[in-house]
Amino acid sequence: MRYPYNAGYEPPFPAASVVMVNSDDGLSTGPARALLDTGSDGTLVPLTYLREIGATPLTETRIRSHWGEWRRVQLFVVDLKWDDLTFAGIFVVGDDQGSEIILGRDVLNRLRLLLDGPAHMTSLR
Repeated sequence: MRYPYNAGYEPPFPAASVVMVNSDDGLSTGPARALLDTGSDGTLVPLTYLREIGATPLTETRIRSHWGEWRRVQLFVVDLKWDDLTFAGIFVVGDDQGSEIILGRDVLNRLRLLLDGPAHMTSLR
């Protein structure tokens, strides 16, 4: 499967469309654009998406941003669907500041990806 990069960024950014599901009651949202970020340890999801599916926070923790500042965040558990793949029980950070889903290495390390920068395409194998 091949996916084009998001050309709304300069340089273009690897991206995919995902669906998020609250496994407790089956509510889902999406598909929504997610950026593939190999530099992010975890997955971040805007709180608006999590509220749409009625996800409840499990706990609070602190994370450090790419700028180095620390902030308190809530962790949620959701199922993520990317085409015919389902990742059940993924811990995600509820992001109250961002507007984009960031798929981090907690999800990406489960996949065999080829990021073809010159062609602006991601291949999922």
